[in-house]
Amino acid sequence: MLFKRTISTFGLCLAILFSSLVLSGCSERPFLKQDASYTILSVSPSGVIKSEPIELPWDSNLAIMQKFLLEVSFVLSDLRTPSDQDPSNQDTLGTTSLQANFPEPKRMTFIVDGHSLPLDVQSLQIEVEGENVGQVIINQTIILQGINDPNLQSAYEALVNMLHNKKS
Repeated sequence: MLFKRTISTFGLCLAILFSSLVLSGCSERPFLKQDASYTILSVSPSGVIKSEPIELPWDSNLAIMQKFLLEVSFVLSDLRTPSDQDPSNQDTLGTTSLQANFPEPKRMTFIVDGHSLPLDVQSLQIEVEGENVGQVIINQTIILQGINDPNLQSAYEALVNMLHNKKS
């Protein structure tokens, strides 16, 4: 039992390491790492905003956070200008987003509508639950649509479960 767990943990670590090398080493695409402060922002259907900083205890399973950041980085790998959306149906279900704040502006190159766009990024907000999963807000002003990654939801749920289990 312990041997199987060790092997699967080792395999997950290798997969994350390989993916991070591919994402960060082979391209100029943005890749989120643990060098920023992260917050989970929840907006209820009535407009109430809840902000929960992600604070990992010393004994956390860092592979869970790394997997989540990898999936969020995948969302950022190909952005597009969003089509006009009907504002009447926005936030009817509420939304949950990851917000990353960088202590110093971080130079990132994004692919937007097939063109390279270098930006100095102070903050990023990525919707992980809601009407526009994958929506990206850069520096609180630029709104783009990222890839709707099917693995993002499960990676987010694993992170939330880990955070709530550590608090109890």
